[in-house]
Amino acid sequence: MTQHAPSSPSPLRGEGRGEGLILLAVAFLSLGFQLWLPTTHVGESDYQAVGNTLASERQPGDVVLLAPWWTERARIYVPEGTPVVGYQGSDADPLERYPRIWVLFEPRQPNAGLGAFERAFLPSRTPLGEERPFGNLRLRLYQNGRYRPLTVDAAEVLGSGAAQVYLESPDGNRQPCGSTGAGYRCPNNKLVAREWHEVHFAPYQCVKLEAPGSSTRVVVEFTAPASDASALSAGYIWEYGAHRENTTPTTVWLEVNGQAQTLELPVGDELMHRLEGPPLPEGAKVRIALASGNPTARVVCVVMTGSRRSP
Repeated sequence: MTQHAPSSPSPLRGEGRGEGLILLAVAFLSLGFQLWLPTTHVGESDYQAVGNTLASERQPGDVVLLAPWWTERARIYVPEGTPVVGYQGSDADPLERYPRIWVLFEPRQPNAGLGAFERAFLPSRTPLGEERPFGNLRLRLYQNGRYRPLTVDAAEVLGSGAAQVYLESPDGNRQPCGSTGAGYRCPNNKLVAREWHEVHFAPYQCVKLEAPGSSTRVVVEFTAPASDASALSAGYIWEYGAHRENTTPTTVWLEVNGQAQTLELPVGDELMHRLEGPPLPEGAKVRIALASGNPTARVVCVVMTGSRRSP
């Protein structure tokens, strides 16, 4: 009598069973997510209650920080005149212009990441009072230990018409840029202006500068009040940051009473870079300048400020 070896399960049949189990697990997870999602809903009355609280308790100079940053719907309920900050990476923003920060947290948002938020946000911040719940929203006020009272902001000076703007060649020859009311139009037909722009997710009100090309510099000059510290931040306006073809690095200068520091912006770089400047004596002559060998896509957002130490 011929004996046959016992048959083994078909590999294809085993694979099919495995795929079925995976699909079943995915189905259960999807069902669980659909059942959980409504529990994250924020009611209209909760948003309105947060807005009413802010309206009655806010002080001049306060800011609202959204956590997580995509809690966008809350923006429309924040009282007019109170800035709202929320973008990728805003958890770590020093918010040094604001003495107090209202954190509006929506902890039931998917991937809200409370632990990561606290690690980035809490250093040098002190809670003022208890956290207050409004349905699925949480509101808490903090003293901002990173606050630095501003003494001067180059964008504001430019917008007020109190700056001189010109093109400067290597031999020192200057070609003035004429005021247009909204900014300054230079002889090369490029505009220097105070504008809002985005650099690496973050919005900035900045001095928009375009490189004239070659070794010619575009310069913004003004007189500044006494300040304990100064700083300059610069980065390519985001639609130009990733450009690599036919582009050159850019140099940004911060000059105080003839003493200059430089900041280099590499090709293909999309980040905002920061330079810590010196204290500013009363009546300091400040010059901000920019140059790049090839002007193609070399459009830069520059933020220059002077500040006092925290009170």
